[in-house]
Amino acid sequence: MIIEAFSDHIKNFNADIPAIIVLSKWLREKLTKEPQDNVEKVLQTEISIMKNKRGIFLMIAKSESGKKLLESLYEYALSYDGHKFSRWVHKVKASDFN
Repeated sequence: MIIEAFSDHIKNFNADIPAIIVLSKWLREKLTKEPQDNVEKVLQTEISIMKNKRGIFLMIAKSESGKKLLESLYEYALSYDGHKFSRWVHKVKASDFN
């Protein structure tokens, strides 16, 4: 449910933006506002967001299931970028590098 929500969200972004950046912005948005749906409720139950003096955000799992959720979202973002790269490689010809 949560990965599907992120998947729908990431489809609307420019291919030049790394999926990890999109994920961090999406999570920050979901964790800093009042929950509107089950996805946001689960995210806020499982993940905590903190900000240091420099303004850098850190997301921490509140439980073991929150840790697995963060890892799954991170792995999905990496695989999404890998899939984009793979599609790009298949379209490139050897003569494009000359």
